[in-house]
Order: sequence, then C-alpha cells, then structure tokens
Amino acid sequence: MPNWLDNLRTCYRQRKLTTPERTLNTFKNGVREVDEGHPDRAIKYFSEAINASPNSAKLHHYRADAYALNGNLDQAVIDYDTAVRLNPAYPDTYLDRGNTHYQLNNLDTALKDFSEAIRLKPDWAEAYANRAVIQAELGLKVESDNDAQTAHGLGVDERQLEDMLESAWSNTDD
Repeated sequence: MPNWLDNLRTCYRQRKLTTPERTLNTFKNGVREVDEGHPDRAIKYFSEAINASPNSAKLHHYRADAYALNGNLDQAVIDYDTAVRLNPAYPDTYLDRGNTHYQLNNLDTALKDFSEAIRLKPDWAEAYANRAVIQAELGLKVESDNDAQTAHGLGVDERQLEDMLESAWSNTDD
C-alpha cells in the first residue's frame, strides 16, 4: 500500500477516536519512534500528547528521555522537573534526571536525585551503582564503597560497576 494512502487511513481512523484514545495513540507513536532510533520524531509525538494531556508526568518523562537521547540535556532536565512536580513519588524520573545531571557534570544534583530514587525504591541496584560512581567522583570513598557493596548485593553486574568505579576514581586523580 502506498505511504500516502496509509497516512490517509490513519488520519481517518484518528478522527473517529476520542481525545484520550488519540493521545494514547500519539504516545505509542512516540515510543515507537524512540525504539526505532528517532528521538527527534518522538519529541514531536510526545509534545502533541502533552498538549492534549499537560498534567501527565509520564508524558513529560518520556519526552525528557527523548530529549536526552537527542542530546538536548537542558530541555530534558526541564521535562524531568515537570514530571517530578506532577508525580514526586515516581523513582524512575529521579534516576533518569540524575543520569542527565551527571552528563551535564552537575554531580551534587545527580547525587541528590539518585538518593531520592533510593529513598523511594530502596532495593534498586542501579540507583546504588550510579550513586556509588558519583560519590567516587566526588572523592567520597567510604560512601562509594558502601553503595557499591549494596549494589552488588542487589545483583548489579559487578564487573561493569568495577569498571565504572575505576574510571571514576581515575577522574579524581587528575
């Protein structure tokens, strides 16, 4: 079937949907675009969904993820902040925002985000591992070792974490 005909059929189907159904379809299109490696297209879909449902923390979180994948880290933080404001009890947003702050070299802010993710989800190995790396970069050896040990106990890949910590400790030596 030609692409233009498929697009026409999609538009026709969309007109018959309720607003929540259209928003859900738009969200799903954004997720598909991320999965296919097109975060720029995903941002457009997530923005359209946000216009229809501006108080959805999930939509802001997904758009923030797409912005981060697209390299627009400052805009990602803005959307993560909105998602946190809308749903402060969702630990994934803190972890992802922490990762973005880490990329921006905002280590103290990243540390706070990882700590909040751990407070909300105390058995999250990835959050402990990420916090251990930040602590290593900040020269907090005891804290880093404690979090690394906790992350190991929760099942994080030991070799991968050791590599990350080794790199972090070498950065503090520079």
